[in-house]
Amino acid sequence: MLRDRFGRPVTSLRISVTQRCNLNCIYCHGEGEEEKIDVEMTPEEIEKIVKIASFFGVRKIKLTGGEPLVREDICEIVSKISQVSGIEEVSMTTNGVLLEDLAEKLKKSGLSRVNVNLVSINPETYRMVTGGDVTRVLRGLEKSHESGLTPIKLNMVVLRSINDHEIWDMVDFASENEYILQLIELENLGNAKNFYDKHYLNLEEIEKRLKEKAEEIKVRNLHNRVVYSLNGGKVKVELVRPFHNSNFCM
Repeated sequence: MLRDRFGRPVTSLRISVTQRCNLNCIYCHGEGEEEKIDVEMTPEEIEKIVKIASFFGVRKIKLTGGEPLVREDICEIVSKISQVSGIEEVSMTTNGVLLEDLAEKLKKSGLSRVNVNLVSINPETYRMVTGGDVTRVLRGLEKSHESGLTPIKLNMVVLRSINDHEIWDMVDFASENEYILQLIELENLGNAKNFYDKHYLNLEEIEKRLKEKAEEIKVRNLHNRVVYSLNGGKVKVELVRPFHNSNFCM
């Protein structure tokens, strides 16, 4: 079994299946489709990596990017790795734009659940940050829930003076739909220092309010991450600090 530098067993693995993306988020290291990577691992290569990882005790795989759903063979990838002996869960981080059409196929291929990057449920804010249409993402979330890609997690990157005033609206939205909400601090990637200085928001004040509002507080073992349960347990909120790996989108 693999162990990290703290002696903890490594049972999960993230695999970036592409650096391509169909959005252009203003906080992103990849700048959407402006950064094109011609060479991507084949489904067979990804399957081989997962087989090796499984041999060493990895049980959970998370597919990320870039945007995984821009790959036309994404369902084939999911199908291959979900059938690897020892793998118990295959999840995916996605911007959700293509989920409405693919959720059911992904579930049938063996995908367990999704994390959806959702910077705002306000159409104007969402378009300003990503260049995309939030209604497509919302329909994708509904389809994912119907297809059983649950529990669904929402990733909200908090940006000062852009969406920080919408945090509690997002908490209510997650509560209404029984999603898990992850509030994510902006990462200082070094190539956009002015943006970081202008829009970084320390989540300490939000954390204080969550502690006041929470009906239950737990700690997730893997990351020692605090989980706050609100609204009668209908929503769980986590705060995520950057771990400084810009090769993955969430």
